[in-house]
Amino acid sequence: MKSTIVRSLLLLVLLPGSLPAKQAEKQTEKPPEPPVVSSGDRQTIRYEIQSLDLHTAEVLAWDQCAQKERCRVASTEITGHKFLEVGAEPAVQEKIARALAREDRQPRTHGFQILLLTASLKPGSGGVEVPANVQKALADLKGFLPYKSYEVLDTAWLSGTQERDMGARLVDHQGAVYQVELRFHDTGSAADRSLFVDAFRLRAEPFKPQGAGVMEARPGGPLIDTSFGVKEGETIVVGTSKTTGSNEAVVVLVTAVSAS
Repeated sequence: MKSTIVRSLLLLVLLPGSLPAKQAEKQTEKPPEPPVVSSGDRQTIRYEIQSLDLHTAEVLAWDQCAQKERCRVASTEITGHKFLEVGAEPAVQEKIARALAREDRQPRTHGFQILLLTASLKPGSGGVEVPANVQKALADLKGFLPYKSYEVLDTAWLSGTQERDMGARLVDHQGAVYQVELRFHDTGSAADRSLFVDAFRLRAEPFKPQGAGVMEARPGGPLIDTSFGVKEGETIVVGTSKTTGSNEAVVVLVTAVSAS
């Protein structure tokens, strides 16, 4: 098991006019690839980036340049397409092309396990057993959180590719419903398996407690709204939110699982 990263956040908180329709539509299409431009012993080539973020692609290109002063690397986005423009000697361009072919593949599918827990100031009550990876993450938080026991309320699984919104539904022991929203992108190489979750939100829906005759209003904004980095196999405590009118809190953990 890789080392666990733990973070705890308490967050309550066309041009106009004259172009014909077909011609105007062409204006938004991908621009044609420019020819290879040679200057002395250097070439300038534009590579289209498929799945890497541009910063990672730039670093990958620079890593192939033994003599940095003889390389030029720049990135740009044009009509929704990402490009890396490199000026370098042919031998270096070949290294860059091979590195990009190896690392810049179609977006990988990643999975996420979302756990909803309740945290209490009282000792354990014999609820659903907390998994070992979760126990480790919570143990690292003992100095920051006052709670003495935790109980798993619900689990959800998400699976998808980068830069796409994903969602899940969690339910606690009283029947209260929580909606999870998650969006991520790859930040490392195929070997590194690093991700960055650009957006993670937990929202509570209105609900009717057992025995109550009316719906109980819930906060309008997200209970947890954050972002974080994670590697496959790591479990992260992404946030806690105090339960209204009690000494308990909702705790949410995320585990990133292997990509396909």
